[in-house]
Order: sequence, then C-alpha cells, then structure tokens
Amino acid sequence: MGKFMNISLDYDDTYSLDPQTWDKVINILHKANHNVYCITKRYETLADDIKESLNIPIIFVTKGKSKSREVRERGLKIDVWIDDKPISIIGRQIYNQGKLHRKHFTRQI
Repeated sequence: MGKFMNISLDYDDTYSLDPQTWDKVINILHKANHNVYCITKRYETLADDIKESLNIPIIFVTKGKSKSREVRERGLKIDVWIDDKPISIIGRQIYNQGKLHRKHFTRQI
C-alpha cells in the first residue's frame, strides 16, 4: 500500500453535479486510507446543503484567500485537488502576476 494522501474535493459544480458517484469515490479513497476534505469558497452561513450532504471534513475558505493559502495556514498539505475552478486553488493574485500562463484550447466539433 502506498503513502496516504490528503485530497480536496470542491463542492459547487464538482461534487454537486453527481453526488452519488462522488460518494462512491470518497468511499474508495477512505478504504485506501486517504483523507478527503471538502474545501469550498462558499460562505459557511450559506452551506447547510454541504453540511447535510457530506460526511467528510469541510473547510470554508475566508473571503479573499486562495484555497491553498487557507489550508496551508491551517497546517494542512493537500496532495490532490479536484476542483472545477483551478484558479480558486491558487488565487487570482498569483495568476495575475504572470506566474501562470493560460493556454486557450479550441474545441473542434
């Protein structure tokens, strides 16, 4: 068995799009001794649905912070991020400083 991982799963437009499948994925990850966290930028006061849906730790990100900064300040290292908006992980400030370059892909039909 490999090293355990800390895995972040976003809620809105990630978990919420297919909760039944994500619950199966979470169970598989737990059986493999990995930790799964829901890390969301949603305000905690507007998150009753998240709290009712998930049986994993939920981390609410303080307004203005990136998800990676929030967890780092809490002493947590995330190994794998699952998120529909990767920019929320690194934050717009880093992105806007030109440290990352967006590639545009054209989808052909």
